[in-house]
Amino acid sequence: MSLLRTIKLIAFGFALFVFFPNTSEGAELKFADKTWQVQPQVGITSGYVVRNDFDLKEFLAKGYEEEKYLVNAASLDTNTVKVLDEAAAAINQQTKNPKLVIEDNWAKEFEPGQNGQALDIYKTLKLLSQSQSNMELPVLLSKPATSLEETNNLGIKELVAVGESEFSGSPYNRRVNINVGASRFQGLIIKPGEEFSFNKFLGDVDGEHGFLPELVIKKSGLTPEFGGGLCQVSSTAFRAAMNAGLPITERRNHSFAVRYYAPQGTDATIYPGVTDFKFMNDLPSHLLMKTEIVGDKLYYYFYGTKDDRKITFDGPTQYDKQTNGAMKAIWTRWVEKNGEKKEQVFRSTYQPPALFQQTTQASTPNPETAETPNPNNPNQTEPIPAPTETPAPTTT
Repeated sequence: MSLLRTIKLIAFGFALFVFFPNTSEGAELKFADKTWQVQPQVGITSGYVVRNDFDLKEFLAKGYEEEKYLVNAASLDTNTVKVLDEAAAAINQQTKNPKLVIEDNWAKEFEPGQNGQALDIYKTLKLLSQSQSNMELPVLLSKPATSLEETNNLGIKELVAVGESEFSGSPYNRRVNINVGASRFQGLIIKPGEEFSFNKFLGDVDGEHGFLPELVIKKSGLTPEFGGGLCQVSSTAFRAAMNAGLPITERRNHSFAVRYYAPQGTDATIYPGVTDFKFMNDLPSHLLMKTEIVGDKLYYYFYGTKDDRKITFDGPTQYDKQTNGAMKAIWTRWVEKNGEKKEQVFRSTYQPPALFQQTTQASTPNPETAETPNPNNPNQTEPIPAPTETPAPTTT
């Protein structure tokens, strides 16, 4: 049952309805990173009020004719109710229990679990009746019956960090390669003290394994190769590792600034046998990777156990920008842990895009394929070609 229908039932089906319009100034409703604008007309209803849709069935079962349920409550105009209905659709979610099935150091099945949540209709009506200009929407929460920590003995119990990037405007082949590439790291588990190598777990990259030809950047110029665009995945992993405060042991920027990796200075290019992206897992637990694509955005999630480290950033900052597209960038991170503060500075130098003209050249094999196959990609272990950097279509 929608919020709109619920409020209509409450206001018109169960009570004598008395409305005293009180047009307030506009109000901004907030929840997490979402906002809604309303201009509510608030009145008073002498009726029966439930806190949310889940209470309505129980309320009806008790018999709404009993006078003890009769209360004075705020009522809203139809337009405001419609906005609240939209907010409820974005907020409400069912409780999910976590699930983790591990096979050969990979999470063959993984569901981190989630709290159930529902917009608190009763409190929302009360707050709106107070004519507040800005308000956080009140939400009712329910926790899963089990925790993620109870599904394993590896210390994987919570979300540690997230990396995010956007690839809107990418051509079809590039989108396919990003999807297939992201799946290669789905469920990967890195042990405490282990160094992660992107190239090691990248696996096979050719047409037989779902990849398509797309432009990559090489010294000889722009070259179509299977898997072009996979640096979207490595760059997103780099951002997740940075946000987690993990020591970066190998990272290189692209030859020229690619718009898919904005802000410049946060990218990490790869090419098997030549350039890799690596970091150390110095968490007090194993680290589980989960990737997800939503629309034009790629997300890289790290799960494990947080410690008391404090992470601060300066930048990324772009400077020395030239009219030919050349520029420089700097990104500094400090990680304070066990009373010691360590600094890592990532400097990027981007050349003019015009230096890289399109050529045709054969792909090269991946000599660093992981020995342990991903159960989600069982054909991963045959050595085949791998990709590197991808420019924006506007540069080709």
